[in-house]
Amino acid sequence: MSTQAALALLVVGLLIVAGLAYYAHTLRLKVKAREQEQQAVVDQARVKTLENIHFIARALLEEQVDVMEACLRIRVLIDIIEPEWFELPEAKVFSEISRRGDHLAAHQARKDLPKQERMRQDVERMALEAEYQDAALDGARWLLTQKA
Repeated sequence: MSTQAALALLVVGLLIVAGLAYYAHTLRLKVKAREQEQQAVVDQARVKTLENIHFIARALLEEQVDVMEACLRIRVLIDIIEPEWFELPEAKVFSEISRRGDHLAAHQARKDLPKQERMRQDVERMALEAEYQDAALDGARWLLTQKA
């Protein structure tokens, strides 16, 4: 093989490597841009979820929603954005009341219950709400201090 042929192959090889490096760099930039877009979507979803938590917490404090209903809804939303909050004394109430009341029928299932069973469950629900009301209100106030 002549020196010229070897040199030509070297140049072609370098051009191929440079082209592949450029392509890899372009792909990496696209991946980074997609990751940033995904993070922006996650951040926006977190902000919206926290806004919903604040909305329900305010409704609870203003007695526009029952304690049980508010706690169930807040528990679901906290579970989405910050499940670690359930370990905190301020937020533990939301998981605790949900756990203790998860056997109670809701919506159509409640309507389908015999009247006596529905009344028994209503009494149990009211007892749970009375037991957890102060903690739920404290938890709602704490939630209103949380930022995205």
